[in-house]
Amino acid sequence: MMRTSRRPQEPLDLADFDLLLPRQPGTALPEARQDLLEDALWAEAHRTAPDAPRARARRTAWIALPVAAAVIGCAVVVVPDGSGTDTRSPRAGVSLEAGTAAGLPATVDRISLAAARQPALEPRQDQYIYVESKVTGGWVDRTGGKERLVVSPLHSRQVWRSPDGLKSFIYEPDHTFMDRNGEDLDLDPAREVPDRGSYNSVKALPTDPGVLLENLYQGGRMGDPQADWTAFGEVGRLLEEQIATPEISAALFKAAAGIPGVTLMDRTTDATGRAGIALTHTGPDRRQEWIFDRNTYEYLGQREVLVKPYRGLEPGAVTHETVVVKRAVVDAKKELPGGGTL
Repeated sequence: MMRTSRRPQEPLDLADFDLLLPRQPGTALPEARQDLLEDALWAEAHRTAPDAPRARARRTAWIALPVAAAVIGCAVVVVPDGSGTDTRSPRAGVSLEAGTAAGLPATVDRISLAAARQPALEPRQDQYIYVESKVTGGWVDRTGGKERLVVSPLHSRQVWRSPDGLKSFIYEPDHTFMDRNGEDLDLDPAREVPDRGSYNSVKALPTDPGVLLENLYQGGRMGDPQADWTAFGEVGRLLEEQIATPEISAALFKAAAGIPGVTLMDRTTDATGRAGIALTHTGPDRRQEWIFDRNTYEYLGQREVLVKPYRGLEPGAVTHETVVVKRAVVDAKKELPGGGTL
């Protein structure tokens, strides 16, 4: 399934997103797997669109954006029907104090320097990139005829991806929809292509921050709120479940600092309570935050926070969080860093 490109300044009606994903007759995928891939693509569109989506007419399930759907991030918002869902609320109480541009250039320089000093992990084409993280995923619960956004508890997620993005395995036993034993989500190279977030694609990005910034906009116009939001989110996708060279990582942060609306929060915490600082970008209804260690400036994770009421939740509610636990290069799917297998 090829990812359908979209100019960031063009509005997308998410209620009609299924029109971009026609079922193919005779597909080798079972109906449940086809739904899984379609729903993940719809979830990606929700992340990049600034306005709250209209409800979908058909049943969907939630998923933390598998690679087979050409997505890197862990955030989700989808809409299941029926009862039996976990209806615990998202973590609330996050400060919505405004960020500042004061000190932003110097802080980004420190973040970029910390990234440039990280050990380089360069997989061979026959190896796999391993990323372990703690994630939350959200969905809209329709129980009782009312729509309410709920979020899963923080739980573990492990991903193995080939450098070309064509092969992957995801193990997320606490995921409501995925197989508790993990799932192969390989792409058919004859019919499908990985998105621009594969290791090989990221490695090929320019290291000049100015050139890279233009690349992030993908034809969008800097200064357009939708294009700025999408460009910032593009970097966020590359931070979550991928390995980038130290040079590319440093360039990504410097490029992101040039996006209009990016601010600095000098005091925050990640999902596990570690003290940090954050680079942020605010859209019409929510704020994206990338969190870094307060002392070392190492990337810790990211989250999205509501800035306006949405589906029964108040501003300050955290609707998505991810914390990176470990990144490594291994020789095979299910192989663990340091030895052993899943």
